[in-house]
Amino acid sequence: MSKSVYSLVLSDDVVAKIDRAAYALGSSRSNLINQVLAEYVSFITPEKRRKDIFDSLASVIGGFEPFQIQNRGSDSMLCIRSPLRVKYNPTIKYTVELSRNNGNEIGQLKIMTRTQSESLIEMLDAFFYQFCKIEQKYIRRLFPGIIPQYQVGQGKMIRNFSLLKEGCTDNEIGSAIAAYIQMIDRALKSCLSEDTEQWERIVEGIYLEYLKDTPIIC
Repeated sequence: MSKSVYSLVLSDDVVAKIDRAAYALGSSRSNLINQVLAEYVSFITPEKRRKDIFDSLASVIGGFEPFQIQNRGSDSMLCIRSPLRVKYNPTIKYTVELSRNNGNEIGQLKIMTRTQSESLIEMLDAFFYQFCKIEQKYIRRLFPGIIPQYQVGQGKMIRNFSLLKEGCTDNEIGSAIAAYIQMIDRALKSCLSEDTEQWERIVEGIYLEYLKDTPIIC
């Protein structure tokens, strides 16, 4: 959505309150004024759409004990932490970054942890490669023509998301992303507590259970 510069004559007192409100929301004066005016004329801005998706995501996933919602670094990003029950008790971080443009391209999910443990980094990479292999197998079978984009290495995975159908609500998209994070978090923790020989069976079983509710994102 294009933007232009406009001159507005505003009360100093009003601007002061807007600035305080914008600071509290982690926003800018221009962005907040734009959002207020958009709501007044019932126009859904990309910023409002992202907020609604994140609100839905946080509402779903925040109700599950392992997950902790972090403060939003921006209106396009949400971070979620979940503890790993391995040596030194590190946390795995799920960062959802939504696209600033409307369309089927939703954004991406980044999964990583801060650790100096080479063994844990190797285990994470092995899990991510195993997970991607199984997910790609079922995506090719169920959604021909869809090619998910992955980046794996150094103990992290980045995965792009797209909508599988038109007309999805922001609430549906947020809930779908939450379900995906819950699924991969469960698979990861289940694998790390078992021998690597069991990983393929574990991941496939959890992923197939996830597919029972037809996903709207891929």
